[in-house]
Amino acid sequence: MKSFLPNDIKDENRKIIYDILLEHPELAKVEISEKTAMSFVTVSKIVSFFEQIGLLSATGESREGSGGLGRKRTVYRFNGNSYVSIGIQTIGEKMTALLVNLKSEIIDSYSIDKSIPFYSEAFAELVEDIVARMKNKAIETNSTIVGLGIGVDGAINTRNKTIRMRTQGNQEEDYHYEAILDNIRSKVDLPIILENDVNASILSEFQKLENDEEAPTDLIHIAVGEGVGAGIMINKKLHRGVSASAGELEYMCFDPDFQKTPSSVGWLESKLGIHSLLDRYDLGREENVAECVEYTARHLALVITNMISILDINRVVVSGKTIDLFPERLLSRIRHYVEQYTEWKPTITFSDSRHSAAIGAAILVLQQEMNTVLSA
Repeated sequence: MKSFLPNDIKDENRKIIYDILLEHPELAKVEISEKTAMSFVTVSKIVSFFEQIGLLSATGESREGSGGLGRKRTVYRFNGNSYVSIGIQTIGEKMTALLVNLKSEIIDSYSIDKSIPFYSEAFAELVEDIVARMKNKAIETNSTIVGLGIGVDGAINTRNKTIRMRTQGNQEEDYHYEAILDNIRSKVDLPIILENDVNASILSEFQKLENDEEAPTDLIHIAVGEGVGAGIMINKKLHRGVSASAGELEYMCFDPDFQKTPSSVGWLESKLGIHSLLDRYDLGREENVAECVEYTARHLALVITNMISILDINRVVVSGKTIDLFPERLLSRIRHYVEQYTEWKPTITFSDSRHSAAIGAAILVLQQEMNTVLSA
């Protein structure tokens, strides 16, 4: 049986109260104690610590005790902007950077419509400029930037420390990402997390569902556009797999004769990537639009069928440039084919969020670094 040291218990108590304050941003000490079953003395010490590090501040307001009896209770307000992080997403030819607070709210943004490869020196220099801009905004909001999260449209392999990215001519190449990240760290002096863009996106989508009071235990997010990938949440945790390659749908294949070459994209990406579809169909003609919808819906329904049958997940979100072409028509036909293949009716919805990878990357680094802040 694992034993816990006093510091472990202290850190866990701080994390519990922190999570409660995220959901209930104005509380008195007694109310926190009632929600946690912690002693008033323990809660008071943690509240004092949170005041010292800027997470909480007394509002100057007070509430009557239970039934109007007893001493008045000082109300404390959670400072959502006290700690923030920067989230950057690179998808296709657009790069977006967001400054995100503890409530997952965007307090600053910056976008550039230009293809700057993650592995290039130009990318590192642009990130340096973005961080300088965001630091100025953080000064205005009296915020502390704790880290930088980067969501990239590439296949990350944590065993080999590589990221596979698309290059010219629909080819792929592996890059060692540690040297790239070390170069960026030297310029910005911040902790950095690198994550696949769809893995980052699912954190944002999951947060959105929770905010809408729909809190699934498990979730699949499939993004189809410049590439094809999925994020997977199981028991409310991001599932990355042994090498962080879970959800690399580009390699899913329904053609027994397909032969991938070292530099070519995977079978599914060659079928559903936005550029492949635009090469295949003239979408200015309605008959081609109808064919494209059926072709895309059938393939995506096969993907969803295989994933939900293996993982037993009933909640699916789809997004991306391919879905953006005809979201309602595609959703209808995807649902039709999934039911045809399985007789099941999972909940499949469309997300039109344009910055979910940046928000998710920011959330990821906030979660990591706030653990450090809370255990100080």
